[in-house]
Amino acid sequence: MKSCRCLLLAALGIAFPSVIVAQGLSLYSSVSQEAREVSGASLAQPLSPETWKATLAERREKWLEMLGLSPLPKRTPLQATVTGVLERGDYVVEKIHFQSLPGAHVAGNLYRPSKITGKLPAVLYLCGHSKGKVNAPYQANPRWFAQHGYVALVLDPVQLGECQGLHHGTYREGRWDWPSRGYTPAGTEVWNAMRALDYLQGRDDVDGDKMGVTGLSGGGAMSWFLGAADERVKVVVPVCQSGSIERMAVDRATDGHCDCAFWVNYHRWCWSDVGALIAPRAFLIASGSEDVLWRPAGYRDVAHRIRHQYTALGEPTKFELTEDLAPHGYTPKLRQAIFTFFNTHLKGDPTPVQDDVTDFVEPEENLLVFVGKLPKDDTMMQMDARLVKAADVSMPDSETQWQSHQKDALVKLRQTTFRNIPADPTPRLRDKLADGGTKDGTFYSTRVFDTTDGLTLAVKTQHAPQNTGPVVLFAVQPDARSTFTGGGASKPGLAPEFASAGVEVRNTGATSVGPGYLWTLRRMYPLLGHTLPERQVHDLLAGAALMRQESATSSTVLFGQGETAALAIYAAVLDPKISELILDAPPETHTKPETAEFLGILRVGDLPQNLALLYPRPITFIGKMPPAYEWTKQVYEKLGAGDRIRVIRSAHEWKPIAK
Repeated sequence: MKSCRCLLLAALGIAFPSVIVAQGLSLYSSVSQEAREVSGASLAQPLSPETWKATLAERREKWLEMLGLSPLPKRTPLQATVTGVLERGDYVVEKIHFQSLPGAHVAGNLYRPSKITGKLPAVLYLCGHSKGKVNAPYQANPRWFAQHGYVALVLDPVQLGECQGLHHGTYREGRWDWPSRGYTPAGTEVWNAMRALDYLQGRDDVDGDKMGVTGLSGGGAMSWFLGAADERVKVVVPVCQSGSIERMAVDRATDGHCDCAFWVNYHRWCWSDVGALIAPRAFLIASGSEDVLWRPAGYRDVAHRIRHQYTALGEPTKFELTEDLAPHGYTPKLRQAIFTFFNTHLKGDPTPVQDDVTDFVEPEENLLVFVGKLPKDDTMMQMDARLVKAADVSMPDSETQWQSHQKDALVKLRQTTFRNIPADPTPRLRDKLADGGTKDGTFYSTRVFDTTDGLTLAVKTQHAPQNTGPVVLFAVQPDARSTFTGGGASKPGLAPEFASAGVEVRNTGATSVGPGYLWTLRRMYPLLGHTLPERQVHDLLAGAALMRQESATSSTVLFGQGETAALAIYAAVLDPKISELILDAPPETHTKPETAEFLGILRVGDLPQNLALLYPRPITFIGKMPPAYEWTKQVYEKLGAGDRIRVIRSAHEWKPIAK
């Protein structure tokens, strides 16, 4: 709506200048809106029994992929060892450790009745982020199970207790290479839990057909994840770790979670989709309504959708939601509901449980498996590279072989890393502004456009009468102070005959968020199937498509410098209409945390291998070619196109390579 002043001027017949009012969303609003779309689409209608069954294997494989567990690692010998036994009257504690992969030690305590006459149901208890198995609540719950006829194994989570490794990747350690690897520590936790099920199934006192999982906080999330990944789990009970993608974005609740709370969301799932994989097995969500991280609006909506799925499958009584007016943690009401649920579905006894856990706390030192001396050379720290295998791209033998690889690689990139970039990225042009010029004939202009996810961005162009060649596009640098006069300091120093266009990709120019939200944004985007650099590639592609709509644009070339070089590489890979690529000081590998992150990109190839996907389009390096890109050059040379990859001294020397 026009301002009151504008309306008054119009009524008086007085002309007024056109005013451009930005209608685009902020980055926070854009992310929140997209998160609503993800959660709103999740299990919006329950799957029919026929569809549920027909898609089960495919959905589970997608889930394992998003955990970084596709394909599943080889089940190597567990090397399970009991280092001590505590006799405690009516129950016994065995201090055990096993290796989920060679050298990756998982420590735990196994609680069992002191007298066993046959095979018992088993409960795998997964801890939250505290001191692990020695923490009072994480002793009390397995102990209750053992005192009531179960075998209960409680595990230390990664990086806590006596389990080594790292789960604070992007949260605290700046490990922005994890998204590029397609790695989440949730995958490690789930794999450790799957191997724990292997161990339990191998025990003489466990009925392998009657196993369940539960846990609080981070252990609650792992209960969801394991239940969806492994059908051997017959009862799933997450506690205080249930919610929705929407609430994570709107509440900025990702700020309170480390990396293992989430999956690599290639397929834009919400928790309801995960629940549909657990169905129709027995499933209880237990939550505190005053939990600061998992708000009722999230877990209640998810539970409502899952309940519909259970009803559609004819098993409405196997799903329950129980909650208490309490903050994050256990209450007697929640525990008794949990114990009753396990008795009902693993023992066939629905009698409401009246007792609760005891107050006894075993001294921590008594429960230690390694007694203060952790295994040396433990390999849990290398799980990011061991679970998710990076692609091994070989040098081509022939052009036919490379073209086949190009086709396959592009399909993989479109299915995962760039799944959510539309095939046609042409945006809606909102306005075209003349920004003035200089005495030498240089003219500046701005094109304002709307992205598919609700942002309003701009392209800043510089052109002159003598421009005859292609338009050179570039992404504005993230630290650019200004984009005045055609892109400001981000512009390459091209020769006068070439026009340029600087795309104000998100988090530059008017959409720059600064450190107050940037960390949240980078951690939130993967939950929407994105990363910030992937969204910037989307914006760069939109800018290129917009410029090609103009009659004066003969062709488009991309330029990238430093941090924006990776954006230019992948925009060129995705857009075959980009005629050439110019790179200045590009990063050499996605395995370094400082390189722009793209979901699972290393599963297809690293930067030199992915750059070679441009063959036979020309590539120009400015100044020098970083050593890693000798691989790219060798591909071009081997395929007879060595003259289409070159090094020049400066951008001013650049001229297009003839076709």
